[in-house]
Amino acid sequence: MLKFSANLNFLFTEAASTIAGRIKLADQYGFQAVEIPYPVGELLDVAQAIKESGILISLINISIDNTNDDLKYGSTSIPGEEQLFQKQLNETIEFAKTVNCKKIHLMAGVVNKKLECEHYATYVSNLKEAADILLANNMIGVIEPINKYAIPSYYMDSFAKASTVLKELKSNNIKLMVDLYHLQHICGNFTKTLEEYRDVIAHFQIAQVPNRDEPDSPGELNYDYIFKTIQLFGYDDWIGCEYKPKKTTVAGLKWISKYINEQ
Repeated sequence: MLKFSANLNFLFTEAASTIAGRIKLADQYGFQAVEIPYPVGELLDVAQAIKESGILISLINISIDNTNDDLKYGSTSIPGEEQLFQKQLNETIEFAKTVNCKKIHLMAGVVNKKLECEHYATYVSNLKEAADILLANNMIGVIEPINKYAIPSYYMDSFAKASTVLKELKSNNIKLMVDLYHLQHICGNFTKTLEEYRDVIAHFQIAQVPNRDEPDSPGELNYDYIFKTIQLFGYDDWIGCEYKPKKTTVAGLKWISKYINEQ
């Protein structure tokens, strides 16, 4: 069965400036789960909105440093920022426990060309420590290849690199997040990519390519085929709707009923 989760970095942003406000709107318009960034400055409000709505948090992004452009996309692979990563991981886990979220997106950060050879060692070392901490808290971490057009110089920029990292980690609670928007930009070949990485995939996100809008809008991806393939793949967890509405979030939600009603 297909289950869709609203990504609140992208949906309902035109109608509410806070994560708590977007949670209420997601609940109002029929979503049973949401994906959220770490809600700096509104931890209590978000927890209250979740309690009142009964909505689930399917995924939370690790806390990041929005005051520093070099760290606004994460610190997991950044040499010299190991203590910052530990702090961000710990505070995200504590909040995730509060809202009963079991998946944390461990954002890699951007590459400093002068330290490029050090990024891999830092990344793997931080992920190994994270794996133990997440296991102790009954959670998993996910890593996501992000295409160069979305975030230039993002460290985790390919599925081959992700596979190499995961093979070295040999951890059951650090897995792969596949965003179909990024996959298409990076390598395409959706079917074979899923077959190749099926044992390590723990989360999916969706958007149309190239404009990152609703899945039913014209573009490169055939979501009728994609959703059937994901179901055959055996994935039964939440699928994150991480797209930019063409107009408003509500105006663009009609596509969901087609896939829910077909089941």
